[in-house]
Amino acid sequence: MQHYWGRLDELMSGPSEIPFKTKMIVEGAAKLLVPVFEEMPASSKMPAFYNPASKASRDLAVLAVNAYFRGASCRLFAEPLAGAGARAVRLLLETNVAREGVAGDINPWAVALSRTNAELNGLSETLRVEHSDANLLLARLALEGRASYVDIDPFGSPIRFLESALRATERNGLLGVSATDLAALSGSSRRTAYWRYGLTLSKTVFFKEVAIRALAGVVARSSSRLGLAATPVVSAVYRHFVRVFFRVERGKSKAYAASRMVGYLAHCRSCLNTMKLERLEDWSRSCSICGHENVLLGPIWLGPLTDGAIVQRILSSELASDDTYSEVLRLIRRLDQELQDIPWSYPISELSRRAKTSPPRPGEILEKLVEIGYRASATHYDPSSIKTDAPVTILTSLVAEHRSK
Repeated sequence: MQHYWGRLDELMSGPSEIPFKTKMIVEGAAKLLVPVFEEMPASSKMPAFYNPASKASRDLAVLAVNAYFRGASCRLFAEPLAGAGARAVRLLLETNVAREGVAGDINPWAVALSRTNAELNGLSETLRVEHSDANLLLARLALEGRASYVDIDPFGSPIRFLESALRATERNGLLGVSATDLAALSGSSRRTAYWRYGLTLSKTVFFKEVAIRALAGVVARSSSRLGLAATPVVSAVYRHFVRVFFRVERGKSKAYAASRMVGYLAHCRSCLNTMKLERLEDWSRSCSICGHENVLLGPIWLGPLTDGAIVQRILSSELASDDTYSEVLRLIRRLDQELQDIPWSYPISELSRRAKTSPPRPGEILEKLVEIGYRASATHYDPSSIKTDAPVTILTSLVAEHRSK
């Protein structure tokens, strides 16, 4: 492994010395100089941020941008939290649509690495790297000329960047938002969910679904306050992150229609019965099936999370045959089969535990549900969890029938 210390004057303008160990790697089509910290995992305390575990998130961004703008052009993209610049460099190298980019970071060493990586990949003319606070960079874009694609991928919560990012995204453009604070978004940390996002959440058996819909709901509500509509087109939770891509449109009627997709769920942790609430006034503390206490979840996004046409563009693109994206493409294929309008799921293991039996194969339950007239699918985040419009009592009885066979 080769390490680089000291002067990088030949490769960049900016700080002339890198005071930490670096190495050269290849990710996708990009050659990247990145920091090395063997003694600690990637964290916000790194002097220049690069997380190798987030390659899947960057892969997903490349695929989504390439598909969304297919047949058109991503005139300008902006990544105001660029770190070492890996995503920005890859967008320019690997998509057929990205023309120019601006990458920014408040950390001068991250800026130094981003500039170095732009030059290493021959992108000095098409990737502008700025030493800037993220919100200031986005505010300037909103005034001087919005970006076709804006990517917000912080370490932790994206909440403090959302309104600036929405203002900086051109109309009918694409906004990508990531979060790694899954404890708050999934309901595991109820206090953090409330003070950080204004959400009332509790831990459920479909906590990953809640995390996606909580983030989508937060962005949709932020956009509606600005007279914009942010509608999810690709959404996934994977490993340590949740990532949602939004189509951003202007207009009061569109903003109102999108905000109508945000609402609440009533969930019984005893029998797992879950239902949408059209109005908060419909909330009942007691479960209508078993009488135990309901928990309230929301406000979260209740509508479709993924546009099937965009997913098909990803799966039919030239990138779909590239091994670079194989891990994420498996996720996308599962996403393509998933029901999008059902905002909960049922783990077979939980249903089996309640029925005091060994878990049946998820495929058996799916086939039976379809056979008796219900819609059903597996989920992209857990192949042993089922989404269905069947009442939980039907699911429970199907699992119980498996015990008697």
